[in-house]
Amino acid sequence: MKIGRRAGPLAAAPAMLLLATGFLVPVLIVFAFSLLPPRTFGWTGELTLSNYSTAFTDGYWRNLAWSCMLAALTTVLCLLLAWPAAKALHRLAGHRATAVTLAIALPIFISESVRLFGMALFLMPGGGILAGTLDAVFGISVGTILNTRIAALLGLVYIHFPFVLFPTLLGFSLLPNDQVEAARDLGASGWQVFREIELPLAAPGALTGALFCFVLSLGAYAEMSILGGQAVTVITRAIEQRFNYAQDWPLGAGLTMLVIALTAIVVFPFLRRVDIDRLIHR
Repeated sequence: MKIGRRAGPLAAAPAMLLLATGFLVPVLIVFAFSLLPPRTFGWTGELTLSNYSTAFTDGYWRNLAWSCMLAALTTVLCLLLAWPAAKALHRLAGHRATAVTLAIALPIFISESVRLFGMALFLMPGGGILAGTLDAVFGISVGTILNTRIAALLGLVYIHFPFVLFPTLLGFSLLPNDQVEAARDLGASGWQVFREIELPLAAPGALTGALFCFVLSLGAYAEMSILGGQAVTVITRAIEQRFNYAQDWPLGAGLTMLVIALTAIVVFPFLRRVDIDRLIHR
């Protein structure tokens, strides 16, 4: 009996050690750096919270606000696109559904930067694919949204849409088709079916996808650099500038800890409310 009780913790020990080494230790190191005096690299000085106060007094909260705003907009747009797409894929059976799913999933295995540079080539003014095609075929000259906030937002939606679609599709797999058909036979409208059946049962999957999207978008950097240009400086770019160009590792670490804290504030309440085991049929 004692051996049986210890088997679980012993079996989980390698995974826990790997998580502690690969996640917890780096976070602790970053936190320790965030307490050092500005522009120092040694551990001889006194610990200070000045980096956190600097993050707000020097205006870095604006970068964090832009990151949160773009992440929230990306999440909302992906949800609005993923819900009807997941519903259609759920109804679509056989090889057609598999083909559509593969077409959406395969780009995930291509480098994010490659996909974004392809999108940049599509949006380039003059010699870009979109502008060049419209000019050559229709004689229409158009401008470009490249190096704007809208372009960065489109890139975020383009990259993170699959991370919302597939959890939402998993949520739709929980829908009992006989219950939906019975509701329609009894005269329920499309809105009533959505409100009473689809939304309560598929919402956990959609919310899980929304969580993935928000967290990944909050830490996105390539979309801003390749498509957004200098239109907006998000928190990830500010962190990169502190570590590389300014060589101010303590402030960069402080900004990083703020992003980690914000992510934890979003993630942990969600994990307490959503039953992940039920969603994955465990």
